[in-house]
Amino acid sequence: MKKGNNLLLGISTSTRAKLSTQGYLEALNRMSDYQTMYELIYELGSEKKISNTEGLLLASLFGARSKDIDIDVINLKDVFRSTKISKQELTKKLDRCSGIILGTPVYFGDRSSWFEKLIEHIRTNKIDTKNKIFGMVTAGAKRNGGQETTLVFGLLDALNLGFNVVGNGPPTSQFGGTGWAGDIGKIQDDNFGIDTSMGVGKRVKRYFEIISSKAASKKKLTIGILYSGFNKKGDIRIQDLILNIQKSGVETKLIDIDRLKIKPCLACAKCPHTLETDYGCIIKDDMSEIRELFGGINGLILISRKGNDKIGKYQLFLERTRFIRRSNFIMSDVPFGVYSIEDKLTGSQLSTRIFMSFLRHNVFVVSPLVQSIYDGSNTVHIGHIDELCCNLIKIASKTKSEISKSKSRYTYKSIGYGNT
Repeated sequence: MKKGNNLLLGISTSTRAKLSTQGYLEALNRMSDYQTMYELIYELGSEKKISNTEGLLLASLFGARSKDIDIDVINLKDVFRSTKISKQELTKKLDRCSGIILGTPVYFGDRSSWFEKLIEHIRTNKIDTKNKIFGMVTAGAKRNGGQETTLVFGLLDALNLGFNVVGNGPPTSQFGGTGWAGDIGKIQDDNFGIDTSMGVGKRVKRYFEIISSKAASKKKLTIGILYSGFNKKGDIRIQDLILNIQKSGVETKLIDIDRLKIKPCLACAKCPHTLETDYGCIIKDDMSEIRELFGGINGLILISRKGNDKIGKYQLFLERTRFIRRSNFIMSDVPFGVYSIEDKLTGSQLSTRIFMSFLRHNVFVVSPLVQSIYDGSNTVHIGHIDELCCNLIKIASKTKSEISKSKSRYTYKSIGYGNT
């Protein structure tokens, strides 16, 4: 491994895995450009020399290739089914890596059981996951064969383990690589799945670029805080969040979503995707405050409460962020944190919903997801707000010299979901 380089670990959970670590590296060396990447995956897939999952994992690793990134690969089949690779070696690889791209087949809308074994291994061996990045690719038998639920469940597990997570980035900017293999396995025919998987690699590479950069800007960091569902601005949970950020010498900008006059989205499809500085929506209301905030922050935390007595305007606000996404992904590369407070009886899964929605804005979702769940008599706390603030500020300190570059890096495109 080259000194100063980030190490990316590709992990396959495929039971049909055929490539060795050396096989992956040799295949990547044969990929000189996009065309040869497609051609090689087609060749290997047609000759049944790779599984569906391996084809997508190869595409993602190709997307991540850089002179500043070293790549290693491991098949969990070789750890948990045979003794080709010891669990001690798996621990070493997990300890050394700076990030992971994991590939898994879909099993009824969920992931491989070897993913569960990996989670158990990471927890049992107390692997340090702090500030490491995690992305996923997955192959299903149908176009809508459970790929997205598989990705969401896996990314949630990664966040709970302490990883930060990425999706697949523009143009679709969803949860990860979504491959359509067909009942008999023909991942090489699914260019869309290959493209979205390659996008995961590009997002991981971008994360490495940012955390490895030297923040040249002397400008003070600013963290945006959006909140909804609270009866008053002075709520102790909001104040605690502010204090945790400001004690690091970081400025905060607050917006109470509930006080804004927000109208529903018209679905007019007129949102501009070429204008970078204009407001960008034909509806003239208080969403202009949100647009202004998003254009001038280094990180963002959304704290929302959903109880039986207070709903708030979060869902209405979320609906209107469509024009934010379509304005060339102006939230790109911003570290994003989630803090939810909810009554258990609402069954809203609020933190999961917030994480899923904002990942599509091309942000880096920062661990942990912080949740406070009230069951009528006791409050269960999941995650620590001070840990979230610390992790988010650390990444934000890097993005402040890079974020301006992100503004012109991405272009929104209206794209369909055909198998092309």
